Amino acid sequence: MEKGTHGKDEESFKKLTYAGQAKSLNAQIQVINKAFQSHFRKGKIESKDINSSKIKYRAQLLKIIEGLE
Repeated sequence: MEKGTHGKDEESFKKLTYAGQAKSLNAQIQVINKAFQSHFRKGKIESKDINSSKIKYRAQLLKIIEGLE
């Protein structure tokens, strides 16, 4: 797969329709959500301070959201 595309022979994100971009963004958000869930489960198993991690990730996400135009 070529970097910056959504699969072989597919258009880059910029070339997707508005609806196509929305579907791609929604899918990426769902992947991030699943990754967080897995990460925090692993953290509990390994006795990590997951509350500290949650605070850090929340701050990163809020910074992204607040930077939206």
